[in-house]
Amino acid sequence: MTIKRKIAVASFDFVESASHAYRFLWVQRSAILRFSAMALAIKILSLIALVVFGLQEFSLRQGLYLLPSFFIEGWAIATLVIMALHEHEARSETRKSILAPGKDTARNIKAAMIVYVLTKLMLSFVVGSVYGDQQAAPEAAASEPSMQSFFMALVIIAFMIWAFRFLWIYIPVVMGRSVREYLARFRAYSDSFPMLGVWILCFVPAMIALKVLAEMFGGVMNILGFGSETIVFESGLAMIQALADYLLSLLSSLAVAYGMYSVFNNENKKTEIW
Repeated sequence: MTIKRKIAVASFDFVESASHAYRFLWVQRSAILRFSAMALAIKILSLIALVVFGLQEFSLRQGLYLLPSFFIEGWAIATLVIMALHEHEARSETRKSILAPGKDTARNIKAAMIVYVLTKLMLSFVVGSVYGDQQAAPEAAASEPSMQSFFMALVIIAFMIWAFRFLWIYIPVVMGRSVREYLARFRAYSDSFPMLGVWILCFVPAMIALKVLAEMFGGVMNILGFGSETIVFESGLAMIQALADYLLSLLSSLAVAYGMYSVFNNENKKTEIW
């Protein structure tokens, strides 16, 4: 007699996880700002350097140009994530910690930093490849949609949803969990949906804030007489982009980390939409 094992869904309340992330970011805003100062400074200087030296058009190489900022950003985010989880665990009065022992924390942060850098490089390569292909044929005639292209688009979207979980491997690493354990726990296709939900709750406000800041900055620059083609204008936009990108990366990492902690703690929470 063959017994079929049912795949357990790694569910968590993504609304609650996002609220925990926003709360930590607000309550610890002063400490986070001081701790992130170096990472922000290097990221801002790196993006401004791309503008000053005219390297924005080299999409495939941008990941390599930004490599130093990826390292310091990954280290800062991994450190803040484990700090937030320890605070969450202390506040929840958990009887037994599911996080790695303190003596392994430094090693886990370094490992998570490396995984974070590799993830950023992969994303830069993918985005650069797509953007480069679009620039290579700017005047190509748009082909009429067909059933084949429609199904191909569905397959690509389905694959991207499934692969979304691989963008967060650095979080279980900093928690002291192995990649194999993480992928075994989040093996169902639907396990990507809570991650997508929590990321959207972080992405939308960050993009709205970026849009508002960019519009305000553009208005001020126009009053001061700096056009959109000047280095001053583009450098200012690069600074705003760096701030928004770091904020989004930190906020979404915290939110996903709270969700993963819930899963590894066997809380099995679900999001109550209605």
